[in-house]
Amino acid sequence: MKPSRSPRQVFDYSVEIAREADQAGFADFMIGEHATQAWESVPNPEIVIGACARETEQLRFAPMAHLLGLHNPGSLAIQVGWLSQVLEGRYFLGVGPGAYPRDAILRGQPADLSEARPRRDEALEIMQKIWDRKPFHHQGEYFTAGFPEETESDETGDEFHMMPDFSPWNGVENLEIAMTALSYGSASMKYAGANNFSPISFFGGMEVGKSHWAKYAEGQEENGFTPDRMRFRMCRDIVVADTDAEAKRIALEGGLGTCWENYLVPVYKEFNILQGYIDDSGTGIDQADLDMDWIAEHVWICGSPETVIEKLQAMNDTIGGMGQIVMNTHDYADDPKPWVESMHRIAKEVVPNIKDVAAVV
Repeated sequence: MKPSRSPRQVFDYSVEIAREADQAGFADFMIGEHATQAWESVPNPEIVIGACARETEQLRFAPMAHLLGLHNPGSLAIQVGWLSQVLEGRYFLGVGPGAYPRDAILRGQPADLSEARPRRDEALEIMQKIWDRKPFHHQGEYFTAGFPEETESDETGDEFHMMPDFSPWNGVENLEIAMTALSYGSASMKYAGANNFSPISFFGGMEVGKSHWAKYAEGQEENGFTPDRMRFRMCRDIVVADTDAEAKRIALEGGLGTCWENYLVPVYKEFNILQGYIDDSGTGIDQADLDMDWIAEHVWICGSPETVIEKLQAMNDTIGGMGQIVMNTHDYADDPKPWVESMHRIAKEVVPNIKDVAAVV
């Protein structure tokens, strides 16, 4: 969403897009958590999820992701369990350490993010203990927490006191937990595999995607799990229209182009994330010379249904297969029609025609 959008506009657009996604046949709807990024301005994804759930029937929802080290893990465990029960199975949990220094500074943590990953791990350990609902006391490096003994009555014996059960719907063992990764050979993917979480890869080129699966499978196998590519999700920016030229125009002139030109391209250049796309393109172009037309041709997937099917199939086959394609959502709030039409065509005309890699090997 553009930084000029008010919180209410972001909220209303999120609900509108969720409703359309549900009607189109999408499986999941994920909401980021950002307190200090004006371009990704949803600090409370669970509020958006609750509103969207009332307007939809089939979609599952997830915060993607709760930045665990920035929360009180006891409070977050209760909120997650409660929302999971409210949605009755239409919920899964995304977790992450956080990637923006300003988020850490806001919470009184080091700006170099040196505490982000250990805080994530300690917070998750506490949350899982709380969901077990057994008394404990945790005095850790970053957090103090516990679960109290449950008493049956007050001092007079006149009232029965019970603690509500805010463990996840159908038990913590059935709560899907997912984790994202962006960088080549991401340690987050090995961590996700080791803990049997679901992997979500932000595409940064074919070799990056392959490295994410390799790290995930490594973590799985080292801890006795069997890697399943159907759990592997890949995120892309996709626009579908009648022709390649029309799809490219919708992308460049709409919220997708605005976001990349003013926010993501500068960030990706700073952290050298675009190199994987350059390698895939075979153009050998210098990052300093990239323009938006090059981004539309080589970073996004824009085109007719036939073109988009071809590009997604090639990605699927080259990487080795995946279970879901994740469509990144952008700000078309001023004129949602072309974006919504593209969403419906992705779900109904594109994805059903992508063959499982196992069928073509």
